[in-house]
Amino acid sequence: MQQSTAALAAVAREAVQDTGDYLREAFRNGRVEGDYDSLDVKAVADREAQQRVRSVIEANYPDHAFDGEESDFTTTDHDYRWVVDPLDGTNNFASGLPKFASAVAVLYKRAPVVAAIYEPLVDDLYIAERDGGATLNGEPLRAADGSSLPLAHGTVAFVVGLGAVTDPELAQQVETLEDALGDHCKRVVTTWAPCVDWGLLARGSIEGLVAFHPDGYEQHAGSLLAAESGIEAVDTVDENGRYVGAPDAETAARLAETVDETLSGY
Repeated sequence: MQQSTAALAAVAREAVQDTGDYLREAFRNGRVEGDYDSLDVKAVADREAQQRVRSVIEANYPDHAFDGEESDFTTTDHDYRWVVDPLDGTNNFASGLPKFASAVAVLYKRAPVVAAIYEPLVDDLYIAERDGGATLNGEPLRAADGSSLPLAHGTVAFVVGLGAVTDPELAQQVETLEDALGDHCKRVVTTWAPCVDWGLLARGSIEGLVAFHPDGYEQHAGSLLAAESGIEAVDTVDENGRYVGAPDAETAARLAETVDETLSGY
């Protein structure tokens, strides 16, 4: 039976805010335990944050499937699946860089219908419902209502999935694409906290976002937030691992053309 997106969104909101409150205090305490390697870090805070999210979800929807970045996907054939990144930006968190968020997306038959993203340090809460719009701290969010800068004077976020970083061929494409984007805009930003970037795009603070083989744990929530805030997107992640979004169709098209031309030789 199909659930109310408003009810799902209320639980998603509770889940990200609860874990965000924990992460805010853990960050301020400055004690980061975890497993470190040359590419990534898995902090104890990741696991604790996910358990907090999961507890809220299971208290309300115990039969729904759960897919958290810090655990295996629960094997169930339920139509609803909760996709969770409890701490997006773990390396930032561990390094003391104040750029991280918690994200929850609710998928119905594999399509995202609800998204919640919370940045605890700035207390910004983004909520999106399929065909129901998006909000920032309870106020309607419409990125396209703002006036963006020309691309040559603007900022574009570049989101890269961990799989692309660890694959030698894809890593070369990442480097080439980042250089090409830099030739067409004032600044290319890589925060390594994709949900922070998605929030900036949705509120119209940046001129575009390009994702290359992004991780699904952030992509589901971010792309729904973008769509419901009026972002024009070339969304073909399932086809070729790329996503391009901007507040207006012309900018989105120009970015997509740059991406296609740059990667056409690979």
